[in-house]
Amino acid sequence: MILNHVIQIDVEVQVELEELESDDEGDGEEAVTAADDEGVFQFDDEEAEGTKVPGNESGSDSESDSGSDDDDDDSDSSDDDDDEDDGLGKAKYNAKKTVAKLDAVMSTVFTWLEKHCQLDLATNEMPESTSQMFLQFLDLFITIVLPTFKSRYTQFFLFYLCAQDAQYADVFLGTMMSNVGEPVRNAQDRTSNVEKIAAASYLGSFVARARFLSKVIVRNVVGVLVQWANTYLDWQEQQQEKVVLGRSRRLSYAQAAGGTGNSLHVDFERHSVFFAVTQAVLYMFCFRWRDLAESTSGGPVNESELDNIRWCQEVEGIQRVVFSKLNPLRACSSIVAQQFSMVASQTNFMFCYSVLQQNRRKNQENDTGTSGVVASPDQVLRAELDTFFPFDPMTLPVSRNFIDGAYLEWQDVGGTADSDDDGSQQSDAENDKSDDEGDENEADVVEQMVAMSISPVIPLSAFTDRTFDDQF
Repeated sequence: MILNHVIQIDVEVQVELEELESDDEGDGEEAVTAADDEGVFQFDDEEAEGTKVPGNESGSDSESDSGSDDDDDDSDSSDDDDDEDDGLGKAKYNAKKTVAKLDAVMSTVFTWLEKHCQLDLATNEMPESTSQMFLQFLDLFITIVLPTFKSRYTQFFLFYLCAQDAQYADVFLGTMMSNVGEPVRNAQDRTSNVEKIAAASYLGSFVARARFLSKVIVRNVVGVLVQWANTYLDWQEQQQEKVVLGRSRRLSYAQAAGGTGNSLHVDFERHSVFFAVTQAVLYMFCFRWRDLAESTSGGPVNESELDNIRWCQEVEGIQRVVFSKLNPLRACSSIVAQQFSMVASQTNFMFCYSVLQQNRRKNQENDTGTSGVVASPDQVLRAELDTFFPFDPMTLPVSRNFIDGAYLEWQDVGGTADSDDDGSQQSDAENDKSDDEGDENEADVVEQMVAMSISPVIPLSAFTDRTFDDQF
């Protein structure tokens, strides 16, 4: 009941903020920032009524009539502006009240959870009642929160619970991986693509942001998702071979995959889960690459010596996925694609700026003459993938105090080539060009990266099949 109430307020906040953002369009970033300023709700009627038209200050008789007409018109226009401003100010005030209400409700629930998440000193484990409570929250999450793309904060209840016990996090990861399903859908799989995309988004965002996850868990999740994506590509190649043999003629892999290399969406709806899984991998890499690498001597990564690192075997299949014919960098969020390209380049993992440049040119070509076209299912799903990062920073001022200690903030890659004192240039032509382009986009990209909805209660020990380690 409480979770239903919280998510209703949560979604209401997001809808109101989206409407405000739409109203502020054209006013620039200043107008959006002003929503948190008390002064935005104050209007000076005298200044509005006293607005004059330039050129009428002389008050000459020859211009008195026209000046009077202009003043009347200006007064009408000013009244209209005041009405619009009053409406916008009221909307901002209402949004602010709704945010405060959500923060108050969530902080109350967090306080209650904190009280009931105390270790049993005798066993040094969470008591059975706490584990049952976690399973209740998990089942409510699957039923209510997971299908709700506009949920922004409600999912942090589960984030908080997972931070209390490693076993809780393991169960959550296993449950999300089960919802993603197998790379090749079978007849028994009744989970919709929307739910699969959401589960992949939660996996990527959770692993990226959960500071309490061990290096082993991070590597395991990345490895399983990379294997999932490569198995999907294997299946696509098998389908291509069947089509070629069946028609007795040569057919390109891109056509067999559901689109041509020049297609804007490459049949996005058909491959949407693959793109969501790939985006989760790229997103996790950006935040957790330090857990996926080690120095050549076997110790922690020294970020001033990035030439002397080696990567864990779990990331070996990423290159194939990124450069595959399905071209996931084109389908994934542009922010994630750009940031991955920068981090991968800075850490010498791989270089894929050329793919981004090619995609940008093709997007510009395809965008020509597409204005006014009704959004297709492909575009709707792509929009969700482009904007849904469920564990983006918690910004509610009181509730965030329960999350900050377990939350991983964005960290820039240290020891990059553009900070060298000798000013030497990279010998590789692609790196030279990518650095110029990276400098141009890095500020915007990093800013957005910092800124990515009841079963019977049974003991947690009975859910061994839902844990990540046992499944994978």
